[in-house]
Amino acid sequence: MGPVDLVIIGAGWNGLAMAKTYLEAHGEAHILILDYAESIGGTWADERLYPGLKTNNIVGSYEFSDFALVPEKYGIKPGQHIPGRVVHEYLCDFCKRYDLESRIRLRTKVEEVTLLSNGSWKINYSTITTSSEGEWVKESSPAPESTGEIVASRLVLATGLTSEPFMPPLPGREAFKGHVFHAKDFKPRAKDLASSKSVVVIGGNKSAWDVCYSSAARFGADAHMVMRRSGGGPSWVWPARLSGFFTSLSALSSTRFVSWLDPSPFGPSGWPIRAVMNRTWLGRKMISFFWSRLDAKVVSLNAYDNHEGTTSLKPWTSTYWMGNSLGIHNYETHWFDLARNGKITAHAAEVVSLSEHAVHLSDGTSIEADTLVCCTGWQARPNIKFSPKGVSARIGFPGELLEEPILQAKVRGDVLRSAPMLGSQPVRQLPGILYPGIAPPREVKDANSSPYRLYRFVVPYDKSFIRQRNLAVIGAHITIHTAILSQAQALWITAFFDGRIPHLGGTGKEPDYEKIKYDTWYHTEFERMRRPKETGGAGERYPDLVVDSIPYVDMLLSDLELPYHRKQSMYKEIFEPYQVADYKGLVEEWLKAGI
Repeated sequence: MGPVDLVIIGAGWNGLAMAKTYLEAHGEAHILILDYAESIGGTWADERLYPGLKTNNIVGSYEFSDFALVPEKYGIKPGQHIPGRVVHEYLCDFCKRYDLESRIRLRTKVEEVTLLSNGSWKINYSTITTSSEGEWVKESSPAPESTGEIVASRLVLATGLTSEPFMPPLPGREAFKGHVFHAKDFKPRAKDLASSKSVVVIGGNKSAWDVCYSSAARFGADAHMVMRRSGGGPSWVWPARLSGFFTSLSALSSTRFVSWLDPSPFGPSGWPIRAVMNRTWLGRKMISFFWSRLDAKVVSLNAYDNHEGTTSLKPWTSTYWMGNSLGIHNYETHWFDLARNGKITAHAAEVVSLSEHAVHLSDGTSIEADTLVCCTGWQARPNIKFSPKGVSARIGFPGELLEEPILQAKVRGDVLRSAPMLGSQPVRQLPGILYPGIAPPREVKDANSSPYRLYRFVVPYDKSFIRQRNLAVIGAHITIHTAILSQAQALWITAFFDGRIPHLGGTGKEPDYEKIKYDTWYHTEFERMRRPKETGGAGERYPDLVVDSIPYVDMLLSDLELPYHRKQSMYKEIFEPYQVADYKGLVEEWLKAGI
């Protein structure tokens, strides 16, 4: 195979957005998309569509702006949360529409990526197959073409954050006679749940709620949700609709007015108002009032305090601190009724060991179980070897880059001057609600375990990578607004590769590398402080964007000198939620601008 202009590793939502955007700007480019899965879609790959899987988004908010998801075509209705099956079918149709199918290589695992002396990348890969349990393995008898290499001028990592499951240590696992698997294997292992009478689920995130629901409501088993006391506790599960001014979490979190009640450092829009709200005593009181009222609203709608079965599921921290561990109540029947009826039981404890037929907890409880499901998250960084030695650290992967305590201290001080409320960490209450701004001073934790440190969350801040413009990472964050952010990041990366971002050398002037580094550290340290792991946040590892999603997109569009105020009136700009449709034709708009 001859040289390739661009290789994208990952055929999920972000990888497909990247391919479509780059081809729209470079119609004749030779690009390849590599993915180890058996089908496209990443989280929405066919083999990962477990029973009852739906988006947190409703119809109209989870689609590409230039390719509408027509409800009638897929047998769904406006206002409905989109079934996983529909998302997969939609992405397949998207690939057909933009001629991506012939550029995708599935069942292709990238083993090693090597940076060559001329700035190109050598990608070594192997083909893979599946075992009888649905787990990926290398070919046992490789065919002549089962391994190979590709040389590419540019590389985009679109592996996402849900590729490599994290399995906790489970003492006694070898003695346990039941089934043990990660939530990633929910679909191929659903038969194990169907035959179980008692299921233990480790975790309190959305996937844990889904597994508990399927176990209890679909298969009739007793489900036990086990959440370690040192973790973030049960996720906020939002009603599908919020009565009042906002109709959904998606609408609330994409409205500029609400973004002013957050100390986001992203984007120029509304900066003076945000500064007044977050830096003054009165402003902070108003912020606390808003979030505490929102807490009370959700607690009331879910009736947490009305039954002992739901009291233990009441979130341990305020919505102010919540990240994307949250979920939406998009189930066919009422989830909380299962807890009230005793079919689902929550435990605030650690799993300390397994025995033949039981799971033993740190509070002394022993639960007889047929199946143990680990909803324990994912490995933060790609499972790919980077060569030569030292390249991973220069890229800025979690745990690779050496910390700089002096710079870190300066940056954190600057963050606190802009956002004083982040100086107090939430005191977790089990169960209970914590309102922002009433906790003791925050301690710096895991200072030696660095998060992703990428400029604008997409490219290494290392001087050589900025100059060569040969590497980017897309989707190394979590957000409820994936559809909007993926398009903005894909366009920003395309402009970066083309040398068309003015402050990064697009005007012929040498970039300010010190400012690039400072901004990178400021934004990543802000995320660590804004979404701490004690509240279920992911900021310790990567950006966790909620109401700051639209300001982040503003920042990317501002870099491209494109308009980020995209509504037709001031009122709509402030109070109307931003939708995918507001960014329709964005690539064409950038091409015509010729910046």
